[in-house]
Amino acid sequence: MNESRSRGLAEIRSKLDLLRQVEAKHGFGVTIDGPRELEPIPALPDGVTDVFGVFHRLAGNYFSFRQPDEMASRSAWAERRIDPYCPLGNPLVIGHERYEMPPDLRDDIEGGNGIYLDVENGDVYYCDGDDYAFAYEHPDVELVETTELSSDVVTFFNFHVLGAGYPELVEAVLGRHAVTRRDRKGRHRDNWMRLLVESGLASDAATPRGRLTS
Repeated sequence: MNESRSRGLAEIRSKLDLLRQVEAKHGFGVTIDGPRELEPIPALPDGVTDVFGVFHRLAGNYFSFRQPDEMASRSAWAERRIDPYCPLGNPLVIGHERYEMPPDLRDDIEGGNGIYLDVENGDVYYCDGDDYAFAYEHPDVELVETTELSSDVVTFFNFHVLGAGYPELVEAVLGRHAVTRRDRKGRHRDNWMRLLVESGLASDAATPRGRLTS
């Protein structure tokens, strides 16, 4: 791993320690699950095993991110299902949006549309489920509409999930209206946003730049 990604990984560890402390104090209701033992999988892009060696699952009202089951072991990776008709080329699902999901279903259903990791080049991107289904049912379609979120997984989690880029992630996946949406008590609807703001890692008053960068 290069120096930049090593630094980013160290920042992820530090931020998660801080977020756990703030969550323990305020009880926003987010999920920050510690890591599970992983075997290095050489076929994965640089940094992927390292990131999921720091946590297993992060979840708030808007998003849920978790270690893909295919990464549980080298045997799990070797036995992963490969769909020759997948229009995205069989990426790893590393997260889901859960913006409209009723709270009482979140223990049973991971979420809605997926956030993916390209296992060839390491890109992290979002794909609307309807666009995916259309491309799957129409194999003659050459391109599937996706939104690139970051060029590598370390930057994605360090900046777009655990840092100042979180409002940009919200806008890119859910739309501008979701960035500053409030509940009836005037609090941000997203408890992950509330946690980041309380921790000093993001600002819900920030104006998204309209396009995510890495």
